[in-house]
Amino acid sequence: MRAPPRSTPVPNGFDVLYGETVLHMESRVAHVATTAGVIATALVLASIASGSSIPRIILAATLGFLAWYTCVVLLMRTGRFRPWMRYASSLVDVSMGTVVALLDLHVNGPVFALSAGGPALYAIGVAMATPRLQPRLCLFSGLAAASQLIIVVQFILRPAASPEALATGAYDFYVTLAKAIFLVTMGALGMVASGSMRSLLLRLTESAVERERVRGLLGMHVSEQVMEHLLSGRMPEGGERRAVTVCFTDIRGFTRLSESQPPEETLRLLNLYFGRMCEIVASHGGLVNKFLGDGMLIVFGAPTHQPDDARRALAAAREMLAEASRMREQGEFPDLRIGVGLHRGEAVVGNVGGAQRQEYTVIGDTVNTASRVQDLTKVLGRSLLLSRECREALGEGEDFEPLGAHGVKGRLQQLELFGVPEQDAWQAA
Repeated sequence: MRAPPRSTPVPNGFDVLYGETVLHMESRVAHVATTAGVIATALVLASIASGSSIPRIILAATLGFLAWYTCVVLLMRTGRFRPWMRYASSLVDVSMGTVVALLDLHVNGPVFALSAGGPALYAIGVAMATPRLQPRLCLFSGLAAASQLIIVVQFILRPAASPEALATGAYDFYVTLAKAIFLVTMGALGMVASGSMRSLLLRLTESAVERERVRGLLGMHVSEQVMEHLLSGRMPEGGERRAVTVCFTDIRGFTRLSESQPPEETLRLLNLYFGRMCEIVASHGGLVNKFLGDGMLIVFGAPTHQPDDARRALAAAREMLAEASRMREQGEFPDLRIGVGLHRGEAVVGNVGGAQRQEYTVIGDTVNTASRVQDLTKVLGRSLLLSRECREALGEGEDFEPLGAHGVKGRLQQLELFGVPEQDAWQAA
């Protein structure tokens, strides 16, 4: 299908989308026409059954119209419909006015043929071209209807009319020409309407393609959660303060590991490790905010509120530790051991950066404290540590080992920590 000329380039996939839309609209028109054909045929059959003297040729005309559009529907369903068939359908539509006028002439004479439904059907045939979204087709239908009207009235009905009928001026050429111009005008209006609808479809497609392009670019840098939050336009300027659970992870002995093997192998192992961990975090509704060398900053409770963010964080931490043990035992990542620190508190979440580049992140003392909790896993020889704030948010029903208060660098107040014994058993050498 050849699309109308464009002044601007169209996005990839537009021609396909436009072709599918046009075919869908053609299908709708064909179904309406088929329904009309069924009704008309049923009425003619009912008239004949009731003993009416209606000519059998009228039945043939309605059956022919129905048969054409039945074929069109079948061709669409089988994928054999071709663009030129739209013009054939439009010609059939407007020609029904000619057929009815000729039948009326045969049955009731030229006066009835001129004043009855035949000429009105030309306008219906022209109108049926507009939903097909083909501007040229609309103009074609208007011109075809106008031409047939002039031929029928001036060369068929006028010679058959009586002198009294001619004296009324109903068959005057200029009167007929005015009606023909009306039909052409209808076709031109349909052309404008179809062109406007096509332009609207183009703009909608451009908007959809641009949104998908932005989603694709964002998807390389942020999670699905952050991407949806950014695209929704609900991100307040300056960020928003909310309670979150922050999780820091770190691979033990990563510097020594990097020194002992080629960088390509180190990168392969990191990609494998991060891929597994990201899947686990996502399954628990967390956000991998950033990679920190061999570590990760993970947030639960942002960008959308999660009333059970602490419980989600603990479940994810346990599963990450279990997965690290499995990767080590199966030889996928030899000697892999990780430490995980959890802390809960208020932080500001939002965009940080300049005009050229911004990053969605979480900022505040809660983040710094979570990092210090993770650092203490090395000091205390633990795989998983929780702060008192995180422990309190978890409520009852969990078995934690109190490890006392510990001072950390850059913080005056000591941190009260808790451990999870079974996690250390999984991580034991």
